Amino acid sequence: MSHPHQQSRQIISAILQSRPAIERVYFVGCGGSLTGFYPAKYFLDCEAKKLAVGYITSNEFVHATPQALGENSLVILASQQGNTPETVEAARVARAKGAATVGLTFAPASPLCEHSDEVIEYRWARYPETVNPAQQKAAYGLWLALELLQQTEGYAHYEAMVSAFEQFEEVVREGQRKVEEDAQRFAQAYKDDKVIYMMGSGPSFGAAHQQSICILLEMQWINSASVHSGEYFHGPFEITEEGTPFVLLQSEGRTRALDDRAIRFIRQYGGKLQLIDARELGINALPETVRDYFCGLFHTALLDVYNLALSQARHHPLTTRRYMWKVEY
Repeated sequence: MSHPHQQSRQIISAILQSRPAIERVYFVGCGGSLTGFYPAKYFLDCEAKKLAVGYITSNEFVHATPQALGENSLVILASQQGNTPETVEAARVARAKGAATVGLTFAPASPLCEHSDEVIEYRWARYPETVNPAQQKAAYGLWLALELLQQTEGYAHYEAMVSAFEQFEEVVREGQRKVEEDAQRFAQAYKDDKVIYMMGSGPSFGAAHQQSICILLEMQWINSASVHSGEYFHGPFEITEEGTPFVLLQSEGRTRALDDRAIRFIRQYGGKLQLIDARELGINALPETVRDYFCGLFHTALLDVYNLALSQARHHPLTTRRYMWKVEY
């Protein structure tokens, strides 16, 4: 397997050489495969000056295909097994419109690959198994975003991002070690809750949304909603009372103030708060100019520790399903 940096650079170079220009990039997937692209979307939203960015669930991309989609577009799609019907169809639609397509999958020679100009086979494992987090799906999304920006517009902190990726595995492993004991406490404190609200902002909102829909709702059958820290005071805070369960992913960087404000309110009014603070858990080992772009990846890796502990405390394995892959839908 090629190094993610080299592979991403080569893929973007090949795409740019094959067409006049790339003016738009769309990140497309379902569930965790879509939310895994959130760090890449956030990075380009913040740093790109000309490149237009889309972030669309696969079936909406198929049924409400953007009019701007065409030969100046790049569509980056992901599917764990490469056979998610909506995502495979989205890739087909993208190519039919003349767009370049990159498919990310854990399963080579899958249907998604048939409709992808370029394919990335990422690595995946469930904690406590170890896989370099810089070679996982969400990281590849960020690698591709970095290369696309660098090769189309240039990026002043390109080398700092590359350096941060090289440090990232060590930072993640240290963070996971730090939270092991807290994860056990969390599991005992939250295992009987009927609803858990996920919160986050900036680069970590995608991780909060993923935790809500893919872990709490899908894998643990716990009612959940994801609330952006900046939106909390515009409706959702009305449900806050003594004992209301929240998990807040506190990022490091420009949106930290949004998290701080929500934390103060939740504590003031007696909410039950599990805080996972990227700053306290080691993200500051990465270069200051780019560390906030890694918060989402970092939080997802730390949540793996909490999720294992919670599933064990509830005697509800993360592989348990009621409907998924079992009935027609």
